[in-house]
Amino acid sequence: MMTPTPTARLFSAILAARIAFGLAYLAGSIRRSPVPWYYPLERRWAFESSPSGFAMEWYGRTASAILAATVAFALLWFFSAQGPLARALARPQNILAAARAGGFILLVDFTYFGWVLMHQTPAPLPLPESPR
Repeated sequence: MMTPTPTARLFSAILAARIAFGLAYLAGSIRRSPVPWYYPLERRWAFESSPSGFAMEWYGRTASAILAATVAFALLWFFSAQGPLARALARPQNILAAARAGGFILLVDFTYFGWVLMHQTPAPLPLPESPR
């Protein structure tokens, strides 16, 4: 039986984690899943789908995506030790295909996040009432 090298297993697990991170971040943004929101002016956290005031979503959304990536990494690392996945990772052409997929994922990431950042429309907060 052919066993994959530790490098092939690590590379595949990292690629699976990267895919899981991107999909979790994207799906959470599209579905507006509840995530931890940080309210810096109030110095508090809240777990909700949309903020009720001035809040930052990035920390909670990123932490959720990192959790999904960690689970994907652990699962692929565990299941690539033996069985059909191990046989597939033992073939050099499959590792090359995974490397090409990784490059494509990076290209899609740059395109998507570049588009999102260039097309954001900030909504300013209303001015506070004058104390006079």
